[in-house]
Parts: sequence; C-alpha cells; structure tokens
Amino acid sequence: MLRSTGDPYLDALIAGNPAIARYLERELRYGQTRWAEVWLACIMAVFGAVLLAPGDTFGLPSFRIIDDIVREDVAGLVGVGTGIIRLIAIWYNGNRRKSPIVRVLGCLSGFFFWLALTIGFVLTYPPLSTGLIYGVLAIAELHSSSRAARDMGILDSLGVRERRRDRERLASGG
Repeated sequence: MLRSTGDPYLDALIAGNPAIARYLERELRYGQTRWAEVWLACIMAVFGAVLLAPGDTFGLPSFRIIDDIVREDVAGLVGVGTGIIRLIAIWYNGNRRKSPIVRVLGCLSGFFFWLALTIGFVLTYPPLSTGLIYGVLAIAELHSSSRAARDMGILDSLGVRERRRDRERLASGG
C-alpha cells in the first residue's frame, strides 16, 4: 500500500483512483526489484564489450589465471551475450507477469560470471587488484535472484499452489 506522498492533492487523486494506485505500486516495486538486475546486466555487457575491443586486457598480470582458463574474446562474447539476453529476459518478464523464473536464471548466470572473475583475481594474488569488486557484483546478483525467487513464490510461477489446490479439491471430492 502506498504511503502519503506529502502532497494532499496527489494523495486524494491516488486514493480516489485505485487504478493509479496499482500502477504506482507496480512501478515502485519494479524499481526496487528489477533495476538492479538491469544495471548488473548492463555492466556485464559493457565488461564483455571492453574485452572484445582491441587491446590485450587479459595480458595484465591480474588476469593471468583467467587467461589460462578462457580466451579474452570468448569471455567478451559470454559477457555481451549474457548481458543482452538478461536485458531481453527482464523486458519479457515485465510484459509477461508470471515469468520471474527467467530473472532467477539470469541472476544465477550473472552470479557465476562474476564469481568466476572474482576467483580468478583472488588466485592471482599478488598483486591484489580492484578485480575484487566483481565479488560485490556476485553478491548483488545473489540478492537480486532472491528477490526474483520471492516474486516467483508470490506469483506462483511454477504452479505449486495451483496444483496443491487441485489435489485438495480432488481429495475432497469436489
């Protein structure tokens, strides 16, 4: 439920029009849950684009372990591709309410992407680099995935409550 905006005219308008109240609540909720996912997907896509740009980013000492595991162009393609797919998934979820599972999968893919980078940087110690910031992004992805999973539960995206009601209806003979 929306709290007071501090503007009596706006409060009266919202109270008198439930459709406006629902719209505002939806937009506030969208901002709280999905914008972090949008920014994380953008960061991932930009990170991938930087790796695809001319230059030898993986030639830096702090990337030596990551370079042993994956080529720079492949990592760049994964970053750009995953980031763009996530943005499409977030858009899809916004247009199809019962699909937060695509957001959960996107957040988990982001978590593993950032976690792999973090582990690569930790294993190159010394030198300690700013690459550890990717660990913060991994934690942000986990937080976003928990919010998306909560939305799944609220919306019964997997149909668990619906199947339970059907079983109870069958068991009661109705």
